[in-house]
Amino acid sequence: MILLDDPISALDANVKKKIFENVLLNHLKEKTIILVTHAIDFLHLVDRIIVFNEGEIVLQGSYDDI
Repeated sequence: MILLDDPISALDANVKKKIFENVLLNHLKEKTIILVTHAIDFLHLVDRIIVFNEGEIVLQGSYDDI
């Protein structure tokens, strides 16, 4: 399992997209990845979304469910 704490937040849109696709979706595709982020650009590409507010889960599910 890999835990990433907002590693793409300071990147511009093009670099962010390339890193997300090449590293997370390709290079690490066999790993379980927990990505903590404020970015919503790639939510449609993930398996599960969990939204927290003040430490409480307020939403969870797939992109289509939410």
